[in-house]
Order: sequence, then structure tokens, then C-alpha cells
Amino acid sequence: MKCIKTGENEVEINYKVDWNGLWNKSLQNLPKKNNPESWDNIASKFNEWMEKDDYPEKLLNRIELDSNDSVLDIGCGNGVITIPLAQKAIKVTAMDISSKMLEILKKNAKNSDLNNINTCNRRIEDVTEEDVGKHDVVVASRSLNGVSDIGKELEKINNIAKKSVYLTLWGADNRRFEREMAQLLGRESHRHPDYIYVYNILHDLGIYANVEMLESNTRNYYSNVEEALDRLRWRIGDLNKDEESILREYLEENMIKTTDGTITYSNGKADWVLIWWKKSE
Repeated sequence: MKCIKTGENEVEINYKVDWNGLWNKSLQNLPKKNNPESWDNIASKFNEWMEKDDYPEKLLNRIELDSNDSVLDIGCGNGVITIPLAQKAIKVTAMDISSKMLEILKKNAKNSDLNNINTCNRRIEDVTEEDVGKHDVVVASRSLNGVSDIGKELEKINNIAKKSVYLTLWGADNRRFEREMAQLLGRESHRHPDYIYVYNILHDLGIYANVEMLESNTRNYYSNVEEALDRLRWRIGDLNKDEESILREYLEENMIKTTDGTITYSNGKADWVLIWWKKSE
């Protein structure tokens, strides 16, 4: 709220920004991937995609956890974050909308001799605080980017956490590669809402969070161009045959070959931002 004096009169102007509304508006024209089918379709490939990603290690190094803590891992996927958390915590609730992802997580947990992980095949938007129960620590690793009305979910997450919350979201201009590919195909390109929306929504909620860039080497590595094209198809939406041909030619000309024989996008490195806060005593 701001007051401006004009002559003898003082005019009150409301300039409060609706960050949640802007977030929702930005999501409207982006590929819809926040559904079980989309994640089920890539579940079997997810382990391979994550093999050379040092992001999990970077995030886990920032999460403070005691051995008697309970953890809620929202959007847990195949358990790349969940498993290490369960090795430190007394119990973990692993939540994901993909039943296929949870099947892989359970297999990975069994292989790691862990029996302190409970799974929940639901999205955070569809559960209440009472459904989930209180947890000492809440983690949402790269899982809130497509959530609508995120302000309501952030408030819910804050209420669930007893000690601390850790969220990772897109960095500024992080989806530029997808936009470049859309422009190559003559499609309209749109910006994905990034971490600054969430930071400001939290601020409006009275939550004054810490913000850190996660300096990770998050890249996607592939054994061949067809595998890269398959991942790109998932990232930017369905492709027709002409579009596939255009992208295949582009990838063949621009992908970089690594020393171990895999290939990667020359400009496809992702940036992630960690937003975290501790609950007041």
C-alpha cells in the first residue's frame, strides 16, 4: 500500500502484486505434465536420466536432518532423494502421483535394506494437513514447478513442517532451451514461472526464506540422438513427424560427445534454486 499526496488530498494506491495469480497465468500455456500418466510413461527411464546428475548430492548436503526426524518427500519420484533421507531419518513419507515411480522407489528401498519408507500415491494438492500428518522436515525437490495455486500449497507445506522446509525450483530463465526448441519449430514460446514467484508468495505469507543457487552440473546425457529426442518430446510436448525431423537434424548437428561416448545438449544445462526456512520455536 502506498500513499501519494496531491494538493490537499492524499490518495491511497494499492500496488500489491498477485504473485500466485501471475504464477497460474504463466503455467496456462506450458506443456501439461503434472499428471500421473505423464510421469508413469518416463518412470522406467528416470534412473538412466539421473545417473550423471550431481544435483541430488548438492541438495542433500544442504538438508539438516537428525536421526530421530520424520520427513515428508513431496514428488519423490524413484527415490533418488528419498533413499538417502531414509538412511538418516527415523521415517520418511514418500509422496508421488506416479504409481510406477513409487514401484521403482520400493524396489530401490528394498535393495538398500530400508523399511522406514511409507509411500503415498497422491499429489500434494489432493491431501490435507490431517491426511499427511506433521513431519519434522518437508522436502519438495523439483516437484512444485507445475503446481497451480501454489500459494495454498506452500501454506499447507509450512503447516505440515515442524522444524524446516526445503524446496527446489527453476532458476531464472531456466527453460530457455525448451523455448529455443519451440522457436526452432515455429511454436509460440512461453516462460516458466521461476523461484522468484515462490519467494515473494512466501514473503506475503510472512515466511522469510533463504535463497541459494545450487551449483550443480545438471545435464542430460544420452546414448544416442533418438534417446535425446525422446526426452525432448517429453519436455516440450507432443511432436508431429515434421517437427521430429527438424529436431533430429538439430540434435545431430549440435549435441556434444563426451569422453565416455554419451552425448549431451550443448546449451541444456539446468539451474536450480534452493528455497529453505526453519520454523520459529
